[in-house]
Amino acid sequence: MQHAMRSNPIFIAMKIFNYNTANAFAQPTVQGWLVVFVCGFLTVCIIGPVLCIAVWLLVKILRLLPIFSLPALDVTVTSAAGVIFQVAAVFGTLLATVMVLELARRKRQEARTPGRHPVIGDFECSPFYKTWHAKPVLPSGKPVRLSAYGSGPTPLQTALWQKFIANYDALLAAATHSLLTEPFPLQECEAVTLTPSGITLTPDGRLHMGFEFASVPENFWKSEADEPYPTASFTSALELKSTEWLKPYG
Repeated sequence: MQHAMRSNPIFIAMKIFNYNTANAFAQPTVQGWLVVFVCGFLTVCIIGPVLCIAVWLLVKILRLLPIFSLPALDVTVTSAAGVIFQVAAVFGTLLATVMVLELARRKRQEARTPGRHPVIGDFECSPFYKTWHAKPVLPSGKPVRLSAYGSGPTPLQTALWQKFIANYDALLAAATHSLLTEPFPLQECEAVTLTPSGITLTPDGRLHMGFEFASVPENFWKSEADEPYPTASFTSALELKSTEWLKPYG
């Protein structure tokens, strides 16, 4: 087992460049590019000769059969090795370049810019997705995930949020009443409690709210993958537009 690992191209490349596997491929670097290049290069250099030998043996066998008439191939070991090295170099270069581009893209996706708003509080902006996220506290005393488009809370988004907070109890009661009006997936439970878990402010000024729920009995669902997701949608005037129990994905 240890011998197989030590003959692995990735293990060899890590040893050559003394690369720390704990931080490997965490971000695009020249050293990371070289490691992946060597991995791709060595992989082709290992597989290439095996394929060449397999093709050579196949040609030898086919020539022994009278139904096949194959032309003579004047291929030397040196020329075959040259082709393998060229293919290995191209494959390693492409593999390493794709890896660096993917890591750069992932790093841009994960980048977050912190900010502070006098009403919303602390938030983080994702420049890649052009969205911002915060965890303000609701009048109930519980934090909620708040998301919206832009580099930070705009005056319109702030005004909508303030209006939502001012009418929180009435809006929550309307959404809860609509979601718990039969028929709904949990109507067989003895009791159901809905708690806001995520709120999204849309570009057109609407507000969407997702809920977590607690039910009696608690083990009403076989697994979390079967649990529906209750949501409510409000207009820009914060009138309840619709509610829905979304089905699990898949």
